[in-house]
Amino acid sequence: MDFLKGKFNEELLAEIEDNGNVKIAGSSFTPDSILKEMDSDGYNEAFSDWLDQRKKRLLIKADEILRLYDNQGRFNRLRDSYKRGAVIPFIGAGMSIPSGYPGWTKFLCQLRNETRVSEDDLNNLLSQGKYEEAVQALADDMPAGSFDEAIENAFGHDEDLAGTIQMLPYIFNTSIITTNFDDVIKRCYEAANLSFLEILLGANARELPRYLGEGSKVLIKLHGKANSRHSRVLTYTEYQRHYREGNCLLNVIEAISTKTLLFIGCSLVVDRTIQVLTQLVETKGHDVAIRHYALLSIGEDEDRLARRDHLAMANIFPIWYPADEDHDECIEALLWKLIGGG
Repeated sequence: MDFLKGKFNEELLAEIEDNGNVKIAGSSFTPDSILKEMDSDGYNEAFSDWLDQRKKRLLIKADEILRLYDNQGRFNRLRDSYKRGAVIPFIGAGMSIPSGYPGWTKFLCQLRNETRVSEDDLNNLLSQGKYEEAVQALADDMPAGSFDEAIENAFGHDEDLAGTIQMLPYIFNTSIITTNFDDVIKRCYEAANLSFLEILLGANARELPRYLGEGSKVLIKLHGKANSRHSRVLTYTEYQRHYREGNCLLNVIEAISTKTLLFIGCSLVVDRTIQVLTQLVETKGHDVAIRHYALLSIGEDEDRLARRDHLAMANIFPIWYPADEDHDECIEALLWKLIGGG
């Protein structure tokens, strides 16, 4: 996984000394000696050893996580589905944060500074889980076009790729679903020379069932993209329009619900997509509907069983990791475990 070479290079702890020499792990070298003595084979061998050690460390971490709560048995079922090629990842905003994109709460708080909406009013809506209404309040207070520009400025540009999201092309040679507006997933697969056959916007993805049936690898941007207001789903008005009965988006969610979904980087606290999945489960019954899984953080002060009960209504079963630990590292550890480590 070449994308990890950046981390490897950082850990070499190279420093430039006053005399122009390069200091590596306490030893001093002239630049020309490094060029002569350190060939590419030596570097690649060192990187391979480092990667092996990293993997071993993270597999130990994964085992620690899986000993928590009822994670182990659930993870075993998830891994069985993965081995059969039946798992499709559903990627949320948390996976794009390491690449420099804001999470939704941070973005809304930043956007509020450009409106007349008070901090108390915004916080009140967010505390009630009314994210759609919060976005609508901000959008309504901005001049025509300004809200669209703010979305494009935040999510419509390319930042340097970073974080565990870069593992996805090496783990999932399948379709990917996301509600993110940025192009991080698309760029990760392109960087690995594993581009998608098609990129489908949820509001117009009528051909999705055919692609899924054929096993084609497509990227489904369920809520559209940053620079297209027509396909975007973000404000309360947009949610109401795209999630109304008979709309294509509901058919898209029903189509993806026939696969085992793995939610990664999603909070799943208040989510319209989860509401639709819950309705589908109510119609089909828990014993018939497909089971889905989620990698989720949990804090010591959170009511874990209440969250479990809420997710179970949509047939989503969580694999918990501690909220006070590095989210990206916990997810990477579990992904290594998923592909058969240990």
